[in-house]
Amino acid sequence: MDKRTVRRKCFARIKSLSSEEKTRFSEAIAQSIEATDAFREAHCIFTFYAMPGEPDLAELFRKNPGKTWGFSRVGKDDRITFHRVESFEAFIEGDYGFLEPDPDICPALPPSDPDLILIPGVGFDPVNLARIGRGKGHYDRFLEAALTRSPRPALFGVCFETQLTSLSPEPHDVPMTAVFTESGRAS
Repeated sequence: MDKRTVRRKCFARIKSLSSEEKTRFSEAIAQSIEATDAFREAHCIFTFYAMPGEPDLAELFRKNPGKTWGFSRVGKDDRITFHRVESFEAFIEGDYGFLEPDPDICPALPPSDPDLILIPGVGFDPVNLARIGRGKGHYDRFLEAALTRSPRPALFGVCFETQLTSLSPEPHDVPMTAVFTESGRAS
C-alpha cells in the first residue's frame, strides 16, 4: 500500500474517534509513558503540542515541571526545532495555524539535548516500529541530527491504537524505540 493510501486510511480512523475517546485515550497514553524508566530517568524531553487528531500529552508537562521540556516548532524553512517551554503561556499561533512555542521567549534547544523524544505520527507499525508522518519529513530530518549523540535518546512513537498499521520502512526512516497507544506499549 502506498503512503498516500496509508495516510488517508489512518486519518479516516482518527476522524472516527469521538472527542471523549481522544481525551480518555490521551490520558492512558500519558500514564503509560510516565511509567517507563526512560521517562522517569529523562532530564530533557522533546515533545509536541497536540494538533487536532493527535494524542494530547500536556498532562505529562504539567505534572513534571522539574524536567527540561522542548516543544516542537516548524519554521518557514519547513525545519523542526525544539524550544524550551516552562509554561503554557509561552505558546503562540505558528505559521501553520497551530500552537507552538514563541521563539522570542523560548530558546531553541540543541538536537543533542533530549534523553527522550515523544513523536506523533499518522501511523506506526508495531512490528518494525516504522512511522509515517504527514509527508513533509520534519521528524526525519530532525532525527538525523538528534541521533548523532551517544547514548541515543529513546524515541517513543505516540498514537491512538486505531493508527497502528503495516508499513514498509524506507532506508531513511528511523525506527522508534517503542510505540505507545491507549492500550500501553504496542511494541
